[in-house]
Amino acid sequence: MSYAPIPMVPGPVALHEDVIAVLGRDYGSGQVESDFLCLYDAASRGIGKLMGTKDDVVLMTGEGMLALWGALKSCLKPGDHVVSVGTGVFGDGIGEMAESFGCIVEKVSLPYDCSIRESDLAAVEEAIRRVKPVMLTAVHCETPSGTLNPIGLLGKLKKDLGVPLFYVDTVAGLGGAPVHMDEWNVDLMLGGSQKCLSCPPSMSMVGVSDAAWERMKEVKYQGYDAILPFRTVRTDGRCPYTPNWHGVAALYAGTQAIFKEGMDAAFARHEAVAAQCRAGLAELGIKLWTARRRQRADRHGGHDPRRLYVAGMERSPPPPRADLYRQFRPDGRQGLPPRTHGHAGPAVPHGTGPRRHRRHAEKIAGRDKTHWGRAHPSPFFSVLPISHTHFGVRSATEHVGMKPLSPTKPFQRIR
Repeated sequence: MSYAPIPMVPGPVALHEDVIAVLGRDYGSGQVESDFLCLYDAASRGIGKLMGTKDDVVLMTGEGMLALWGALKSCLKPGDHVVSVGTGVFGDGIGEMAESFGCIVEKVSLPYDCSIRESDLAAVEEAIRRVKPVMLTAVHCETPSGTLNPIGLLGKLKKDLGVPLFYVDTVAGLGGAPVHMDEWNVDLMLGGSQKCLSCPPSMSMVGVSDAAWERMKEVKYQGYDAILPFRTVRTDGRCPYTPNWHGVAALYAGTQAIFKEGMDAAFARHEAVAAQCRAGLAELGIKLWTARRRQRADRHGGHDPRRLYVAGMERSPPPPRADLYRQFRPDGRQGLPPRTHGHAGPAVPHGTGPRRHRRHAEKIAGRDKTHWGRAHPSPFFSVLPISHTHFGVRSATEHVGMKPLSPTKPFQRIR
């Protein structure tokens, strides 16, 4: 069975070489061997460091949606009021998820082509004052558009207005952009393994505040995605279900790779690579869909909005897939470029020999050939500024004098 030479999705991403190494061996039973508990503790603390929290971090077997559902069902009852803030399908989708099991949801649905603006906070404040919710929900990074939201500003509203719980989806942002759970007054910080952590889609992570634990004890939700049973893993030395030793090992390897590179360096690399991806798309005549924000960074929870907007693609009418692929072939033919090393990306075509590949790569890379990293753009979704670090451009970039250092580092000049 074949699969697409160019994965047209913003994740799952390519695996880090250290992650691949830990997945390629056997382990024992996490229920009876102390080595697993030590690994679980270390991986949990690593995720906590990326989340910016001293609170407990739970590791669950299942991709990121498990955490999103589990956190809602663990903390809410039918009839509870929720205010959901949405700047995309995931932000609004969280509200729909809560509605599905009987919650009364007030949606503050904002434009999908930009981050939350300071002027939007008035609508959020009005909704909170009017419905007095148990929970406020938001998304840190919207996968389809790649926009980052000023979670710190929402967290201040949560604290000032006395909202019991603040729930934040950072599946697409964790490991690729700064996250400050404690500083942002977040009670439930939700992550997934398959994006910036360079791991398979096998694990969910939940940062849990003391207030959230207390709420879970009141709700008493029981189900596979319930978070409360994981509270005692460290103290009792036992997971509620068969633990995923491979998944936890992958998380540990992925987080350690980021720490080895340096968190600030990793974040800067994501931004630099994403900027070049956007520039490459512009060279192809593809219009950036998201709006450009010019407010100061200190109004956006510490982020500079000029670096947060990302590119969806806007063409009217939407191009047939064959036409879109043709843009990414330097020879102009239909179909996909040859697959190289398992990953591909639209800004630089794959292939190993033709001069046109070489010339196209030189045109896109420009004179400065030092920053083509493993970015993660998708012509059908977006080019994320915190781009999940993974689409290979090895063949074309080797022609213009670069080599990949590792799956988490940019390409460097080799001549």
